[in-house]
Amino acid sequence: MKTIITLFLSIVILSSCSNDNSNLDTQEFIPGEVSVGIKSGTDINEVFDFINQFELEVDNVNSLSFTSNLPPDSLQYVLDNLNEKDYTNDGVNWFVTGYLHAQTNEIWIFPRLFDMNNIDYQQDWLISMDQLELNHKHNVELNSGIIRFKVMEGQESEWKKQFESFDIVDWAELNYVADIELN
Repeated sequence: MKTIITLFLSIVILSSCSNDNSNLDTQEFIPGEVSVGIKSGTDINEVFDFINQFELEVDNVNSLSFTSNLPPDSLQYVLDNLNEKDYTNDGVNWFVTGYLHAQTNEIWIFPRLFDMNNIDYQQDWLISMDQLELNHKHNVELNSGIIRFKVMEGQESEWKKQFESFDIVDWAELNYVADIELN
């Protein structure tokens, strides 16, 4: 009898541990948006080449990190220079941020680049990288940036699959809405 009860409990426990992702199919997402994570180590030029393969609007490219070889007292100069650009901020909430690393005294910046399907913006960013001596830093545990593409509503899943077929893409996802409970 003890063996039968143990066997029954084992079956119940194992069957309750299924890897069911069916809730993703019904989860709410923002229509017309697909987010694409770029593999760590991908050069910014390759990111722009990837963007340029499609005739899609890019809302923004985020989760980027750069260091500057300029002297530490140039941090504010770098931030001011970058925040003057139309494509590095939204004028309200998102601006280029940065800090001096406490141990290395190195300038770190974290831009969010808007409308990077615009070739002029891409070229200006590359020029700015050169002028401000910026080096793209890659977090090997994460990625080399996240691109949020605007796609035609109703075609999000097709674009997700298409993006996933590219070698530089680490992942592609619909822009799911998360419920956050504040207590």
